[in-house]
Amino acid sequence: MSLPGIRLDSHAREDGGLWRLDAPRVRHLVKSLRSYEGAMVEGLLEDGGGAKLLMRLESRDGVYYLRETGALPHAPDKLEITLLIALLKALQFDETLRASAELGVKEILPVECERSVPKTEKNMSQKTRRWQKILEEGSLVAGAVFPTKINPPVKFGGVSWDRLPENRTAAVISPASRPISEIAPHEGQIVYAVGPEGDWSEREISVLLSQNFIPVTLGKRILRASTAAIAGCAWLRLGTC
Repeated sequence: MSLPGIRLDSHAREDGGLWRLDAPRVRHLVKSLRSYEGAMVEGLLEDGGGAKLLMRLESRDGVYYLRETGALPHAPDKLEITLLIALLKALQFDETLRASAELGVKEILPVECERSVPKTEKNMSQKTRRWQKILEEGSLVAGAVFPTKINPPVKFGGVSWDRLPENRTAAVISPASRPISEIAPHEGQIVYAVGPEGDWSEREISVLLSQNFIPVTLGKRILRASTAAIAGCAWLRLGTC
């Protein structure tokens, strides 16, 4: 059974290995997760390269603390996955985000494609914050020290190809696509691209190929875009286990 996890703010550390909890973290542990005084907790700290701490919940005069009792194993991922994905309908996109966070995707780049039903809006800040919250929750459930990050959506023509990893794959419905198992690396960095329902347009596929993306397939079945995204990321992640 996994321990309840909580993200630590380095500013909350006090002398003697005590970490003072603010109100939101108290609500998360005590109210939402039903943790009790003396319960063990997994503390996730991003500072200094990241760390996992085994901690005990304590309270004094109504103030809650976590006390360090030791370190837990933590190793960086061998493979860093960037998911470039077309904007999908709300429920599909939310589920893709949750699964991506649990699978340890490092970064998500939402893109408005020609066949995308949802469109980028002038002010996407509120929606992006909601997406980041979904990713934060999914990363916390998975015990990830570093939560998955998401970028504001851009139109396909506005993608900054130069900033993407050199190892590039794209799920494409085509006889020329290769099984993802043939090209999936076990370490390093990779970007995996998934188009909208109905697949990429011919123009978009041409651009992807010109940007050195290798077209891949996940099998003979036609998958929904959200399924293709989750299945592909799962394959890449399981290859490093």
